[in-house]
Amino acid sequence: MIDDDGTRPQVGVVVTLRDMGGGKTRVILDDVKSDSRCRETQWSLDLFYTHKDLETAAVDSMRLPDNEYEGLGAAIMARLLALNGRKT
Repeated sequence: MIDDDGTRPQVGVVVTLRDMGGGKTRVILDDVKSDSRCRETQWSLDLFYTHKDLETAAVDSMRLPDNEYEGLGAAIMARLLALNGRKT
């Protein structure tokens, strides 16, 4: 983004996908932390937050039900608010 000043908070959430085999994919959310507020920083694992197993075919084709996308977005935003000490 053009107006990005490069400043970042020192806590965040990393979202990853893991192929579990058998037609399942796991979405994993982990809390991460950094010693720096710069964009170019190293994040380290702080805490496992949650995970959810989904159908791989639906994940790969971006055809999850709307409520799955909504739930994932809500979980990420709720966690970010909590990590930053903000009320939900």
